[in-house]
Amino acid sequence: MFIVVLAIVSLGMARCWYAFRDRNPGYTLDLNIDGDVAESDPRPLRAGFGRVNISPDLSDPERPVWMAGFGNHRAATAIHDDLWAVACVIDDGHTRVGIVALDAIGFFHDDAIRVRQRLRPGWGIDYTIVCSTHNHSTPDLMGLWGPSPLQSGVDPDYLERVIDAAVEALGIAVSILQPVRVRFHEIPMETDGLVADTRLPEVFDPDIRLMHFTLASNGGTLGTVVTWGNHPETPWSRNTEITADFPGFLREALEHGVRAEGRLVEAGLGGTHLYINGAIGGLMSTTPEVSVRDPYLDREFKEPSHEKSRAVGRQLASRILPRLWESSAGGVASLPISVRARTIELPLENAGFLLAPVLGVIDRGHLGWRTLRTEVALLTLGDVSVACIPGEIYPELVNGGVERSPGGDFDIEPLELPPIRELMPGRIKFVFGLANDEIGYIIPKSQWDRKPPYLHGSEKPVYGEINSVGPETASLIHAALRELAR
Repeated sequence: MFIVVLAIVSLGMARCWYAFRDRNPGYTLDLNIDGDVAESDPRPLRAGFGRVNISPDLSDPERPVWMAGFGNHRAATAIHDDLWAVACVIDDGHTRVGIVALDAIGFFHDDAIRVRQRLRPGWGIDYTIVCSTHNHSTPDLMGLWGPSPLQSGVDPDYLERVIDAAVEALGIAVSILQPVRVRFHEIPMETDGLVADTRLPEVFDPDIRLMHFTLASNGGTLGTVVTWGNHPETPWSRNTEITADFPGFLREALEHGVRAEGRLVEAGLGGTHLYINGAIGGLMSTTPEVSVRDPYLDREFKEPSHEKSRAVGRQLASRILPRLWESSAGGVASLPISVRARTIELPLENAGFLLAPVLGVIDRGHLGWRTLRTEVALLTLGDVSVACIPGEIYPELVNGGVERSPGGDFDIEPLELPPIRELMPGRIKFVFGLANDEIGYIIPKSQWDRKPPYLHGSEKPVYGEINSVGPETASLIHAALRELAR
């Protein structure tokens, strides 16, 4: 009996070691690239874009593709529209930054490191950012949405394909680097009829921010980087068709224009376009209760559908396209790039996230028991800044509005002050969510709530904490960004 017990204990310890081992031992990023050299020695700004199809193969019924988001055992039945890895590379003549946006639910930090490790040295990329759109109609890349709660939904071969596609897209972008001009835009947006905040306090990050790269030679559009804050889960939980959701419809409209009833009603820009999500915690979503009007068809869509996703994408396009057509000329032909990026450690206090690796559901590296590694970064592009945040951050942490919530577990005044955008330099301040990791919700500690009494008199627990690393996460990320901003 003793030998059997010892064997079981040993097996359990081995499984625990395997689950929480460091998959990139010794990897620590402490990157400081100052833009002073580029400012004193300005050179032509160059940019390139690339994209690679990452739609899954649904041809083998013996290998179902498990769709991420909502619940388990949701197998994909068809591909409605393709998924993509889209890349942009920006070069100021001294520093080169690569950005990849994946049509994916999430991409762990270990996998972002693997992308960096596969880049060719000759490409000269100094820093790479890999973001996920957090799309709920894509294959599971995290493990949580397999055939059962105890089985991973990740197909290792598909994950490898996505990593290689991110690398390939960056390589394409590098291969076509060319002189450009860039303009940065901040476009006000209302939230009514588009986005609901499903948790109090109601705080949004409603506006569109974008980078528009035009060819220095003829002014034509090379591409854009667009950010906005909303969960791509518009077709909702019963959908079993792979789709890029509203980011895909937005990209299509920006490139090819908008057709309604067989005729072109809004011209496209050409080029290649990235969509990167912003502050979507809280939770920002186009729920089934939200009716969305397609501005080109003048029709309302309330029931979850691909048509409703298209309407969301077209709402964004209807603001972006006129602005870019009006301001396609001009922009700056050189600007200094600076990069500050740090590896940080977070205490892992979520019991489910601790158990999942042991069961083989989540496969991501850890620095040790109850500690995981992630990353934050702050970039500046001339008078514009970009905060790279490794998960779904609550908008109140970004824009202000963190409160001491009645019923919160800690009953403390807000800790994460001032809001992140006040810390950031520059004229326009981008937030790249799910950047180089997906750690889940990033919740202000003063709003953390797992125990009764529940927030704002609720009779049941609020949603969010179940998919968060722990109550210290927001404070640690805020402190790291504050340090980078200095």
